[in-house]
Amino acid sequence: MVVKLPAFIFFALTSMAQAEPLLVKDAQIATLKADAKFTRSLLKKCDAELTAPNHAVADFAPAPHYTAHGSSPDDDQAKGLTGDIRRAYRAALCYRLSANVAYAVQAQSIADSWAGTMKSASKAQGRSDINFNIAQLVVAASWVDGVNGWNAAPFKTWLRKVISPLSLSAEPNNRGNWGNLQDVAIAAFINDEPSLATAAARWQALLTSEVAEDGTMPLEICRSNSSDHCGGPDRGVNGLAYTHYALLPAAIAGDILEAQGQKSFGSPSGTSFGNAVQKAAAFTQNPTLFPYYASNNGKLNKIDHCAYFALAARHFPDENARAVLGAGTCKSDIWMLQKLFGAN
Repeated sequence: MVVKLPAFIFFALTSMAQAEPLLVKDAQIATLKADAKFTRSLLKKCDAELTAPNHAVADFAPAPHYTAHGSSPDDDQAKGLTGDIRRAYRAALCYRLSANVAYAVQAQSIADSWAGTMKSASKAQGRSDINFNIAQLVVAASWVDGVNGWNAAPFKTWLRKVISPLSLSAEPNNRGNWGNLQDVAIAAFINDEPSLATAAARWQALLTSEVAEDGTMPLEICRSNSSDHCGGPDRGVNGLAYTHYALLPAAIAGDILEAQGQKSFGSPSGTSFGNAVQKAAAFTQNPTLFPYYASNNGKLNKIDHCAYFALAARHFPDENARAVLGAGTCKSDIWMLQKLFGAN
């Protein structure tokens, strides 16, 4: 006999279902595990971090990153958030590589600490930093969901009630891309299909509006190193860095969307994304081609933030991207994308 549940009960049960691990599948972990040197090194780092304290605060309100005179180092609150989240991500990956529950428990404790402590982000920089970082914590949580009997419900409630309202996905530039990645990761993790569909539509709208016909990203290539975002004597010095910074979340969000059955890379907006990656790879391979290279006397900041090429290449192979990755140019890789996707 088939028993039909009332719609509200069925929704409640399905909304609590454990999500599949986001971004990285078990087959990729198996491939990565075969890299014994990397695995030993990462597990050693995770062991050293097992007793590290968490840094959650009730009101996440770090100081502004940019002033009229340039960029400022991150303050203690900003360092605390990024440090905790990156540690959780490493711990969750160490769990997947080793099945050592201690690593899963650490990642879970970081998620629980922030969910149980942070109630607001009262300043603009706090909202920005949440958008730039929280998706990595969500992905880590998906890797350890249900391990050792972890009750992820409070964390998921926090994501829905505190974090989701902070999303910057409505903005038109890289901030919109990071907000969209936050929306995509949360919706996928908590199994919210309507929100996932909305986030998928926003992913497409962002890429359509941000990428010019020549593959450049006009809202990013002009970026200076001050609060005068597209002005001042160093206009464009951060332009390639911010192009990378917009395409990194777009690459991760697009990959998660594809795995969730949503259109991304195969859409016309996906073609725009591929064109932007290819243009960014050409600039990274030969920075003299970048429009603001000469005006900044050959100095461009943070052009090494290009590890997302390894993920993008799964969908849009490119010779320049391959050359840049092979040369070891992409040194900044907090998501470990080159290890996770480079050999797959």
